[in-house]
Amino acid sequence: MDYTYELIRTDEKLPLNIFFHSVRYVPTHWHDSIEILFVLKGNADVYVQNESFDLNKDDLILINSNEIHTIQSDKDNLLLALQIPSSFLKEQGVDQEQITFNCCSFRSGPAEQSKFDEIRALLASIMWVYNKAGYSYEVKIRSLLLELIYLLLRNFRSGQTKYVRTSKKNMERLLKLNEYIQANYNQPLSLNELAERENFSVSYLSRFFQTSMGITFRAYLTRIRLEYAMKDMLTTDYPIIKIALDNGFPNLKSFHKAFKDVYQTTPAEYRKQVGTTPDPRQVKKSYIAYDRENALLSLFKYLPDQSDGKSLTATWQSVVVKHYNIRLTSPGKSLNHTWKTLCTIGKAKEALYGPVQQHLKMVQETVGFRYIRFHGIFDDEMMVYRRDTEGNPIFNFTYVDQVFDFLLSIGLRPFIQLGFIPGEMADKMKTFFYKTSYVSMPQNMEHWVLMIKAFVQHLIDRYGLEEVKDWKFEFWNEPDLKIFWSDSFESYVHFYKTSFDAVKSICSDLQFGGPAILSDSLTSGDWMKRYWTFCSEHNCRPDFISLHIYPVTFNAWTESQSPFSDIQFADENYMTRTILKIKTLLKDMGAQGLELYVTEWNSTVHHRELTNDTCFKSAYIVKNIVETLDDTDSMGYWTITDLLEELPPPDETFHGGLGLVTINGIKKSSFYAYELLARLGNRLLERGEGYCITKTLDGSLQLILYHYCHYDNLYQMNDTLDIHSLNRYHVFTDSGQLQLTFSIEGLTAGIYEIRKTTINREHGSAYDLWLEMGHPSILTPQDVQYLNMCSQPQLTIKRERVSDILKLGSILNPHEVQMFEIRPTNNGS
Repeated sequence: MDYTYELIRTDEKLPLNIFFHSVRYVPTHWHDSIEILFVLKGNADVYVQNESFDLNKDDLILINSNEIHTIQSDKDNLLLALQIPSSFLKEQGVDQEQITFNCCSFRSGPAEQSKFDEIRALLASIMWVYNKAGYSYEVKIRSLLLELIYLLLRNFRSGQTKYVRTSKKNMERLLKLNEYIQANYNQPLSLNELAERENFSVSYLSRFFQTSMGITFRAYLTRIRLEYAMKDMLTTDYPIIKIALDNGFPNLKSFHKAFKDVYQTTPAEYRKQVGTTPDPRQVKKSYIAYDRENALLSLFKYLPDQSDGKSLTATWQSVVVKHYNIRLTSPGKSLNHTWKTLCTIGKAKEALYGPVQQHLKMVQETVGFRYIRFHGIFDDEMMVYRRDTEGNPIFNFTYVDQVFDFLLSIGLRPFIQLGFIPGEMADKMKTFFYKTSYVSMPQNMEHWVLMIKAFVQHLIDRYGLEEVKDWKFEFWNEPDLKIFWSDSFESYVHFYKTSFDAVKSICSDLQFGGPAILSDSLTSGDWMKRYWTFCSEHNCRPDFISLHIYPVTFNAWTESQSPFSDIQFADENYMTRTILKIKTLLKDMGAQGLELYVTEWNSTVHHRELTNDTCFKSAYIVKNIVETLDDTDSMGYWTITDLLEELPPPDETFHGGLGLVTINGIKKSSFYAYELLARLGNRLLERGEGYCITKTLDGSLQLILYHYCHYDNLYQMNDTLDIHSLNRYHVFTDSGQLQLTFSIEGLTAGIYEIRKTTINREHGSAYDLWLEMGHPSILTPQDVQYLNMCSQPQLTIKRERVSDILKLGSILNPHEVQMFEIRPTNNGS
């Protein structure tokens, strides 16, 4: 369709392209790579050099380089495709101009399938290693590729090919011819016309086409016209006669015959069976989204036998060894630990729930955050706004006072999100969350302004102006997403300015900011620039910038109410890269002097993401906090507790909630990650991949280590990989163990106490302990107490005499976090 010669782009480090896909239609094309197709589910029709093959489940076919081929199916299917460039084959002594392969499993009987099973097992192994992307996995994949090539040469080498493939010397000429055909296929194109244009004789061009393409010019032109006609069949409701004439067929009869010769049915019957797809993007691309739920089950059953109890992962597990020399010659960089600025809970009313208050107290005793942010200060359950019988507004701040009084009593100042709006003021068709929040423009803007002014004045009267000046007023939540703001951008900025003016009319020194948008919206597109331009032109620049950082794509969020259906995860360095991009953007806009608050961040937005309860989360938190120390003015992790009412209450304790603490008060490994981070000193001496060392005023050192392992390639694409409540650790890269050793020079001679705290699956992970105790579905208060008591991090203490150099070493398993606290003692003996 849009191409005939396909350029295969391989990984920079790997000579292959491997992927799952479901096929509806892949137009005629060829490429300078061999391609192996392995049907995992359903069937597909493959045309090679104009010969048709019907592939069913478990069938294999190898398409040699530069063989013309087409793939299509009108049924549900799942294929694995492996493409290996001819250049790599040639490096191994396999010249595709001289050596071809005949590998078609469906042409052999059951007795001959063992040699094909070897190929299937290698394909499964290559995909497994590629997906897990462990240390030096590229070397393992190359070894598997070499084994695959060996098997192809041993079992499937063909003395000659029945197809005449396109040689490189004719490729440029063929591409030029094809470009002209593609541009004029819908015209009455003839071989005579083409020969005259290219200064060839008709007989030569006819032979050249037959030799190079394996089919006649007329057959190729008909195939091209059918491909474009098929696109119209699938994506439009045009009459069939119009489709035929628009795509170069002289009449309906010729189209009917050509279509039936290829598809064994008439155009009308085909359209009736398949229907139309309104979005042409679904057939414009060669490959559409695959069946994620069945990908691994269909393929990985061919992995090598593991009956001896050794898993494939364990067989290929590695140990990465790194050594660091640290010289304590510099005073280091001062740290404010701005990640402690802000914590979060779900909604304002939840701050009055007993369990939530207990969870907040636990976190405050351990970490000591300075502010707290939440949704819903004006939700109906807060009973702030109502109207009397004559329609006049009545304001009541009883629950607001109770919320703020409690928060201030535990050392938390409010970071007030001004949104969402009371139900009596809203368009009640625009809601979000299980416990309803109204996300529309106020139907009565005058009442909104009166409410904001009364609210702010009440806070000043109750808590004092100097206190409230230290609070933050943040306007709205993620107005860049349609689920939170479905009106126009213009209506949003008007609403923003109205609210800005209302707050500032009470006191211009109050801190008002926003826009609390997703980081991707801030760094891509023009949303933020339009916002900043409006604020600059209308004298309502924010006092601070706020944003949310989630390393996921939100394609479905702007189009539907199903926010978790199409999420894909970004790479492991998304956080640091995003913050750098944001700060650069703000500088370019002239906003670099403003405070930058990350008011929400997490590895996911999903309240049922099962990895949230695992040790993965502790390493994730430590990595991202350590790598961004003081880069922003806050890092508001979403959230403190699983007990939030954006979704219905969960049935299980370990349901994948976003919090540091479960609904019933069990501390997760993520909680203990924050506990260790809170012990870091106030001067940063050095940090690198997997470690950070700080110092306190008394001369003590704090060395925190982490072995972060990211989601594997398939899970990043939202492939659930059969993850379930009792099996959650198979969705990460196989990074093996990490061995870190340190030589710390410059310590004052003497005796040092070294306290080592460890968070891993054996220590500090309530989820893993829950598995060990039999994973009960119901936890009694005694069970909760047991889990909290017995899933604490491991602590070891030793004393060591140091003359000049302290040597430390440790081995970390995937997701493990360790902290060494090195304190000089008064006892010099």
